[in-house]
Amino acid sequence: MTRTGGFAGLTKRWHAEPAGDEASVWIDLIAQCPWDAPADVSAAVRVDGSDGPPPVGADRFTWWIRARCGEQDEREAELPDDAVVGAWRDLVDAVRVWSRSANG
Repeated sequence: MTRTGGFAGLTKRWHAEPAGDEASVWIDLIAQCPWDAPADVSAAVRVDGSDGPPPVGADRFTWWIRARCGEQDEREAELPDDAVVGAWRDLVDAVRVWSRSANG
């Protein structure tokens, strides 16, 4: 998983490669994400609680998410920051936590 953009256009990467007992939990997280649906930024909850279209600008993040379940099942999505909600947010948060704990 890669996040690009933001102030100064920095790129951050996280990686999770769970095995054994953890794999089924991750497969469920991956399966819940709408991989084939276009990103619906209108459904995103605005941080300031206001209505209307999501903000645009040079300092917004873009997420690139790739998941693989076995050798044949690989999925990819590129999402604007405002679309990382629901199942996407659950997956992103889980990968970040796993990556942090694996890298100490």
